[in-house]
Amino acid sequence: MEKPASPSFPKTILVIIVLILGSMYYYAAYVDSPEPERTVKEFYQAYFSRDFESVSQNLSVFWSVRLLPQYANLSPVQLLEKRDSIEKDTSQTIAEMESQNQLPENISINIMPEYTQEGANSAIVVYSFQENGKPSGMELAILIKEKGRFRIFALTPVAPQDLPQIKQESIKELDDSFQKLLSSN
Repeated sequence: MEKPASPSFPKTILVIIVLILGSMYYYAAYVDSPEPERTVKEFYQAYFSRDFESVSQNLSVFWSVRLLPQYANLSPVQLLEKRDSIEKDTSQTIAEMESQNQLPENISINIMPEYTQEGANSAIVVYSFQENGKPSGMELAILIKEKGRFRIFALTPVAPQDLPQIKQESIKELDDSFQKLLSSN
């Protein structure tokens, strides 16, 4: 009597598993970035392409109020409630300011993820500007979480000698101060 053939495990399943695991690693390592870094990338992509509506969507109302004196007397809670009109006014104001400004060609940013810190209400992201593939300066973006989304609160230049201190700073103090700001009337 012949022994029935035992069902064999299809080798294509193993190949599919390896491909899925490899693509998951690739996505996590090279495509998916933390929300604060994504905000900074989107902001600059919009800025470089002159899409000032998208630029304003990535800015905090607290950043925008510096450009818009008509909102200066509002409380933080009121500013957050008027986000739509502040975004529209910010977009128009930046478009007017930038209408005569020429950007260098082949400019981009390079996020430095080893310096990114994220808290519940705040984050910091360090990045360098690249002009024609060569570094041309560094900045630090301070982000605040407004209604569940990180937005740029401030942008400040960074010198290479400042980088070790940035890594040592705790995000907790910034987080606590932003929590107070967001809940103040």
